[in-house]
Amino acid sequence: MAYLVGFTGHCQRIYTVLEGNFLKVKEICRETTTRGGGKMGFAYLVLLVICCSWAYEAYRFKATGVFSPVGLGMNLLWLGLWIWKVFYRYELILRRNELEIITIGLWKQAHYIVDLTRTESFAQRYRRDFFRRTRIKHYIHRYNMADANPTRILAFKEGKGLAAVIFCCSDEFLRELIRLMPDKYLEF
Repeated sequence: MAYLVGFTGHCQRIYTVLEGNFLKVKEICRETTTRGGGKMGFAYLVLLVICCSWAYEAYRFKATGVFSPVGLGMNLLWLGLWIWKVFYRYELILRRNELEIITIGLWKQAHYIVDLTRTESFAQRYRRDFFRRTRIKHYIHRYNMADANPTRILAFKEGKGLAAVIFCCSDEFLRELIRLMPDKYLEF
């Protein structure tokens, strides 16, 4: 059973009560996806294009009587990608030794936990040109395309190689992450 004890600005400090004993600060910071107006406008424009494609396929079927499985498949693919990248929300929970990312969308909720003791580095901005040259084998995308916050990256050891989680967070959340691991921070 968890009780909210106090607030510190944007981030919450949560204490857990377990059979009468307090466990020290369980969560350092918690943040949920925020949607930016300009990015949401672009997302709705893309959705309009997807709807026009559906309308074209329906018109084509009605006019010619020929069903196009490729057209239907492409429309389903684009709609699925739009739902995944825009409709899904993400909640970030920073703890002393882990970063938990909760995916919330449609009828499911999934958790992904990164062990911060295995962190190689993290950056304030995800730069594709820089990180594609590294030996990162596995990229985990946990961000909303319409999020108002910048996209960040955290690289960590996974098995024998490197993996990276790409996520969006506020500057305050990033400052808390830097405070936990100042030597792993890449500023560029």
